[in-house]
Amino acid sequence: MKITKTKKNYFLNSSEDYFNKYKKNRLSFLKRKQKFFYEISFFLNKCIHNSKRTLFFCCGNSIVSKYVNAKEKFIHEINKSFAKNNKIKKVIDKKFINSCDHIVITDTEHQKDLLASLRFIEKNLNDNCRIILVSKSLIWMTIINFFRKNLLRQKLYKTNFLPFKDLKEIFFNQKLELIRNEKIIIFPFAFPLINSILNTVCRLPLLNFFCMINISIFKKRIVKKKNEKISFVIPCKNEEGNIPLFKNEILKFDKNIEFLFGNDKSSDSTKKELILLKKTLKKNKIKIYNGPGICKSENVYKGIDLASGEIIVIYDADLTVPISNVIDAIELLNDSNFDFINCTRMIYPQKYGAMKIFNFMGNIFFAKLFSILFKQRITDTLCGTKIFYKKDWSKIKKTNSKWGIMDHWGDFDLLIGAYHNNLKIIEVPVPYQERVEGKTKMTSLISNTTRMIIIVLAAYFKLKIQK
Repeated sequence: MKITKTKKNYFLNSSEDYFNKYKKNRLSFLKRKQKFFYEISFFLNKCIHNSKRTLFFCCGNSIVSKYVNAKEKFIHEINKSFAKNNKIKKVIDKKFINSCDHIVITDTEHQKDLLASLRFIEKNLNDNCRIILVSKSLIWMTIINFFRKNLLRQKLYKTNFLPFKDLKEIFFNQKLELIRNEKIIIFPFAFPLINSILNTVCRLPLLNFFCMINISIFKKRIVKKKNEKISFVIPCKNEEGNIPLFKNEILKFDKNIEFLFGNDKSSDSTKKELILLKKTLKKNKIKIYNGPGICKSENVYKGIDLASGEIIVIYDADLTVPISNVIDAIELLNDSNFDFINCTRMIYPQKYGAMKIFNFMGNIFFAKLFSILFKQRITDTLCGTKIFYKKDWSKIKKTNSKWGIMDHWGDFDLLIGAYHNNLKIIEVPVPYQERVEGKTKMTSLISNTTRMIIIVLAAYFKLKIQK
């Protein structure tokens, strides 16, 4: 780890006086409460992945950086005694901020001018960097101050009074948008077994309201490039009747849009129809690749790897989602600050017979589970139409089929991977119509349901509980 320095008067005068005067007491406190700070450190690892350079803004609590995985860790502290192992000094300037892929801020209550600091960071932040804010809940801030004043008889020093609602608004006004907010630690005392059980249980919905620490992840509001190249990845298995229908649909698109059809060892005339489609539409960019014949997800992943576009659209060959709605969703991705679009078929009324009743009920069930996992409303986890940036694929693919069991369909891999990598996810409603040709591939409901439940439970454990 390396120590950094910024301009003078970064901290409140009251904070500097306190941490200088009570340095020994603070160091003793850190030693006694190290497990509490390590708990934060372990959870930060669920928010920071493949980091080359992480910068920590701390105030007497840089111990939270100890177990964070990053190739380089830089710490800005109020007093060098709290980061005494750091030897190399680095000035936090525009170039340095731009070189960071994660910035952890744990000192908002002690900063002299939070707005100015955030403005400086936002202006020099690279588009892919994530800011992670560690803050105390309003309830716990009140309890701690009462305890210090009335039981320990400590003189309270002045700090910023910033509940999470206010912090969120301040960050938003500085063009930093919230991606997700996690709540951890309800029992900050040193009783190993009780501590572990309570802190784990209270990460569940509703109970987490009483947790002490908010860990909030923000991204910069960016201006996106227009006219980015688009690649459609279309997995095909025994879709001979649907492939000819793509002719009129493809003609609706710009000729620069790439279409990758993955023939997944079809036993019918799908490959023959794909070759005919490519010959018919010579002026359009149509590619045919051979899927591995394992499952839909592996076929899709191969297509994404082969795609040359900056925007990836995964689209099912059954044409049950109208192409016009997909075009609207792509435009939304271009015009918004979202990173990942999950299309949902569960908002608009469906045509009778478009989705079997058991598939419909199963989709609602898993949507509820994902809403709990993401702490965000999700209505459709199994829609085959998903849109995201190719640059994010290299991060998502690292955890594919590592959520307990192999994902045969790919929908869960992509959604959980997007969440895991702090991508901003939005759902876009699309109409859902009955297949014109062929039959649904979503059969074997019991085995598929069991597999999907395992994936969700494993993801919840790895993302919320495991250290």
